Order: sequence, then structure tokens, then C-alpha cells
Amino acid sequence: MGDKADAGITPRDWFAELTARIPNFVGYQSKDQRRTADKMVRDTMVLKLDDLREILSDVIEKANDAETSVVDDISKILRTMNELRDKIEFLGYGDATFFTDEQLNPDFLSRVYQLETQIYDSLDELETAFESPKDLGRRDTLKDIRKRLEVISQDFAARKETLKSSR
Repeated sequence: MGDKADAGITPRDWFAELTARIPNFVGYQSKDQRRTADKMVRDTMVLKLDDLREILSDVIEKANDAETSVVDDISKILRTMNELRDKIEFLGYGDATFFTDEQLNPDFLSRVYQLETQIYDSLDELETAFESPKDLGRRDTLKDIRKRLEVISQDFAARKETLKSSR
């Protein structure tokens, strides 16, 4: 069954998807450029989170006293976003083999690019949830945002672990 399902599907080019989202991204193939590429990927994620946090902050400022419970929910989401943003921005490079190995396996690189693309896809979905500020006052929208943030956090943790185990 897997062969039939895979036969008509073209594999995704994760690297191409990342380069379409991050101008001047050169990837991790060259050992000399890995730290710069990693910083570029994470900085782009942080910028997107910053933009979304700004939208939520504006919603809180415009909310009136009658919407106290919504403001509390949004405040909790903002704290979660701040924590996630800090994890992404301030992740230490450490002595991960990812940065020290001369040559990395193409399958490994594809997995890293896939995880990063998944994070960007989730950030795009999160951005879509923020498109209508009045919907940000709805409980179901806020619940959806919390779920999406959890997915991003899990994918980023998986990326971190993958980079640590690059051998």
C-alpha cells in the first residue's frame, strides 16, 4: 500500500521551501556557514513571533473591562509566546556535533530542513489565526492559538534534539 501511495507523490524539497522563506539562506552543507545559517533561521522565526505578539498586545490595549477573562487568556498566550521566542532566540550553540562535523548526511539535512519548514508552516497558520483581531476575543480562536504554539514548541524541541544527534 505504501508503494502505491508514494508512487504519485513528488517528495518535497525542504531546502527549496526554506530558501523561499529566508532570503540568502545557504543551508547547512558547509561547516563554515552552519552557525550563520542557524542564526538566520532562528532570527526569522523570532521576527514572525514578534509581529504576532505585537498584534496580541494591541488587542489587549483595545479590550475593555468587560472582557477581563479574554484579556487574561491573551496575557497567558503572550507569556507562552515570550517563552517560545526566548527559547528560539537564545538557544546556545554548545558543542553540538551539528556544528563540528565536516560532512552531514543528506537524509539528516533533509530532516532538519523538514522540521524547520514545519515550524514556518505552523507560524504561517498562526499568522492566519491573527488576521481578524475581533476573532482574537473568541475562546475557540484562543484555544486554537494555544494548540498551534504547542505544536511549534514541540517541533522546535524536535529540531533541537535532531541537531544534537547529528551523528
